[in-house]
Amino acid sequence: MQVPPMLPLAPKNKWRYGLTALACMPPAALTFEKSLALVDKGAVPTDKRNHDARTLADGWDITLWHRLPAGGPRAFASVAVWRYDRKDQHEFGWRDDLLVLGLHVGIDDTPVADPPAGESWTRFLLELGDILRPDFMALDMYDEFMGRKGTDLTREVFAVNVYGPAMVSAVGEERLRSLPAPRIEARPWGAITVRATDAISIAGDPLLRQKIQNALWA
Repeated sequence: MQVPPMLPLAPKNKWRYGLTALACMPPAALTFEKSLALVDKGAVPTDKRNHDARTLADGWDITLWHRLPAGGPRAFASVAVWRYDRKDQHEFGWRDDLLVLGLHVGIDDTPVADPPAGESWTRFLLELGDILRPDFMALDMYDEFMGRKGTDLTREVFAVNVYGPAMVSAVGEERLRSLPAPRIEARPWGAITVRATDAISIAGDPLLRQKIQNALWA
């Protein structure tokens, strides 16, 4: 009897496979005020906003709800906000004095084959970065970050890298602006955004990743 091929298992956690942003900052930089502004950026009921902001500022995880431009029956998508400075959740931390905050879009809501939707999500995550103002932030698919688990993320190249003012000063603004990337943009708070690709992940262009990395650190 012929045995049918096994179907791939459904992911146990839908946020571990989708579009992800990781923001790196000192733990003290995530104040209650920033947490509240982050919560207000999502579609959170008024009676929960203070509770959610306090939960995040006090060291725990929360969920944001993002209103999708297309609307319809799936007008909202959830964004899991995880702190990677806890003992039970330390996947992307490589220094004890650093908070890595993960913003995870569910796999069902990650628009891999829909460039306009992908651009909309990128803008939303960058706007969350404008609230957090981290030293460094990167956007890509979860697997790209997982492949560099435990390393200094600030020296890696992802689909989008955001260098805060301190890193701009350390790396050099002229060097960042001259990188061989399709788009280099300034953020309102003094950060520089390096968009290595207009795709949702840099995985499809390893040669460009290496070229940018060499220009940064060689």
